[in-house]
Order: sequence, then C-alpha cells, then structure tokens
Amino acid sequence: MTKESPGPKADPQVSSALPPSQLGAFTVQGKRPDRAATPRTPEEISQLLQSAQREHWAVVPFGSGSRQDLGNPPERFDLALATTRLDRIPEYEPQDLVVRVESGCRLARLQELLAADRLCLPVDPPAYRQTTLGGMVAANASGPDRYGHGTLRDYLLGVGVIQADGTQTRFGSRVVKNVTGYDMCKLYAGSFGTLGVFSDFYFKLKPLPPMEKTVVGLFRKLPTVRSALSKLLRSPLIPSAVEFLDGNASRRLGRKLDWSGTIAGYALAVKFGDLEAAVNWQVKELKEIWGTCLDGDMLVSDPQAQARLWDCLREDHFCMAEPPMENVKLKVNILPNQLVQWIEEMEKQLSGIEAPFFLRAHAGSGVIRIYCHLDPATAQAGRLASLIERWRSLLHAVRGSVVVERGPASLKNRVDAWGYRYKDLKLMKRIKNRLDPREILNPGRFVV
Repeated sequence: MTKESPGPKADPQVSSALPPSQLGAFTVQGKRPDRAATPRTPEEISQLLQSAQREHWAVVPFGSGSRQDLGNPPERFDLALATTRLDRIPEYEPQDLVVRVESGCRLARLQELLAADRLCLPVDPPAYRQTTLGGMVAANASGPDRYGHGTLRDYLLGVGVIQADGTQTRFGSRVVKNVTGYDMCKLYAGSFGTLGVFSDFYFKLKPLPPMEKTVVGLFRKLPTVRSALSKLLRSPLIPSAVEFLDGNASRRLGRKLDWSGTIAGYALAVKFGDLEAAVNWQVKELKEIWGTCLDGDMLVSDPQAQARLWDCLREDHFCMAEPPMENVKLKVNILPNQLVQWIEEMEKQLSGIEAPFFLRAHAGSGVIRIYCHLDPATAQAGRLASLIERWRSLLHAVRGSVVVERGPASLKNRVDAWGYRYKDLKLMKRIKNRLDPREILNPGRFVV
C-alpha cells in the first residue's frame, strides 16, 4: 500500500461543479442533490472530498446511475460526485492479460477494446452497455457468467481510492500475485461507495472463447428441474452459465425472442464456451445426461441468436412492468442445493400478494432474482414487505439474504433494503468508522 498526500485545499466552488439546471440528472430514489461535480482527475476528487469534510456534505459517488436504485435512499444528499470524466484506459498489456482503467470508463467501451485482441473482462452484469467500472466494483456486480468465471472481485488486482479525507491511496498492483496480507481490494469491492471514491483499477483478463453454444432445456414440473440441475452440477461438464426461468419469465422471454409457443413451463439455459470440439462434446453429453428429464430442448448456436438470448438473460427489461405499475426486484442468496426447494416455496407464497411475479436464477450459484409488478393503489407493497421479513428470518440459519435491489418508496419505507443481521456487522461498522468517521460517503444507503 502506498499513500499520496492530498492536494491543496480548495474552495467548495470548484471548476468541475455543474449548474443547478443539471442536478435533476443525479436524483437518487427521489432525492436530488444540492450540488454536483464532474471532476477530471483524482486530485480534483481529493479537493472535493476535503471540501465535503469541512462543510460536512453528504457525498454520493455517481457513475452512469444504472445502480442507484440499489440500497436504501440516502439519509442526506449534498453532493453528487460524478466520475464519468475519468474514462481513460491508461495501461493495456494484451500479452500480460492486464489492463488499467479509470473508474468512469464504461464496461462496453473496455470490452470493445479488448475484443480486438480476443480478450475480455469476463463479467456480464445488468445494464451492461451503460455501467461504469466504478459502479460495477462498488456493487461487485455480476451476471449469468459468474457461474463459470466468478465475480468482478476475482479479477481485481489493484484499486486507486480517494478516501473520505481526500487522501489518495492505492492497494494492490498490476501483478497477479501480490498479496501477502489482507487483500484490501476485496474489502472495497462491494463496499457501495461507503469507504472511498474509486479513481482507477487494475484488472486481469481472459481470452474470449473460440465458440459458444447454448442448450435450453424445457420442463413442465419443478421436480424434473431439480433432477436435471442435480445431474448437471454433478457431471464433468463445465458450463460458463446456468440460468433458470419460471413459467412466467420463460413465456416473456419467448415472446421477446419470437419463440412464442416454443417455451412453456420452466427452462434451464446452459451455455458452453470453449474450443469447437469441446463445446460439441459437452452439448451432446448434456442431452444424454438429462435424458428423460427433458420435456423438450433447443440448441442455440448461431452467434446472433446467442447474443440476443444472453442479452435478455443478462438484463432485466423483459421482466419489467410499464407505469403506472411499480417494479420490484429482489435478490435472494441461498445455498445452490436449496435453489429449487426455495423456488417452489416462493411460488406458493408470492401468489398471496396478488401481483404478477417472475422468478429467475443463476441456478449454479444460488442466486434467485424475483421481479414483482405492484399496483400502487393496493396493499401489495405491505404484503410483500411482510414476506421479505419472513424469508430473511428463515434464511438466517444458512447465512442467506434477501436484498431489495429495486423498489418503490412504499416498499422501502417498510423494509430495509439489506436486512443484514450477522455477527460481523460490528466489524463492518468499525471499518466504516475508521475510514469515514464523519459519515459523509453514501450515508444510510448500505448495511453500515
């Protein structure tokens, strides 16, 4: 770890400040900031944070805004600190499989650069085309490919952070094996902007697979899904993604992709990426392993069809409602071997809130996504809040969780977005108090 002295003190009215007419673009869950700034350099961020310390401003780090629905509403919101002008890629060594990128750079732009050398950063979170690297690291965001490739935290080699007092700090480096003590990069990944503002990152990269194919298995009943999933996860096959959709979600997906009538009931989408011979063998082997479990299947091998399918499975759009209905998105973390059991129970209990719902899952990773369409003129939000608290109590014994990733005020006023109740909460509070004692960074939005 190295430390650099903070820049000179600056007046709160810095050159990167935006006019009041632009503040509406930084509204977070109904709260609008008093001021916003778009610094160009880490030094300018340092100056802004020093001003925030003096004035006791509450600061919300802001990238593209695609993840600002996450967490609780800010307790205070004085300054939106936008990183989108820190968008360079200052170091890129294809032969070393390492890249350094600034926090405001968009993932899609980075992937386009890497693809020219048949490389990638193997993460595929929602809002893929809009999200910045800083927002991704802050949320440790991931998508379907987390099953085969892991989360963003697994590829983070180094991170530049401007701490709450304006001190510029760097952890890790461009070298893959550099940690002899606690890996501070992992502390900051998923910290939700509460421990510092990111300036840049070092990431390790992977080659793009030469070929990809997807098998979509179709099932009428959940017990056959359980059997098929168990056989897959106990097999020698190495899929990069295993996605589950309930009947409601699979029918919507079918309409989105013009597959109407092809998909009915539950679906498992399994993607393989490797050399052509390896992919073809795995596709053939999977169909043999599933055997009589299947009520039908589809093979998606055309590159354009692959891209359309996984764009849908990565994003939330096809499960979202139109106004005046209100969207809720929940993330449920459980043990992978309990996935189908919980889905079965959730289907029964969600029917009691009398609102349309859709269940999807990263089936091999134990992550369930629940989408609900709430009618604001009814008591559906209250019934869903009670259900969330019931699930949290049941999941506590296995360190599971239910996170409200998106929801209207009628829901978030009734239930905490995180519901975190584990014994390491005290340690998390100590770390927060040490790194941000005045609580100016994203106050009230995260677990601590």
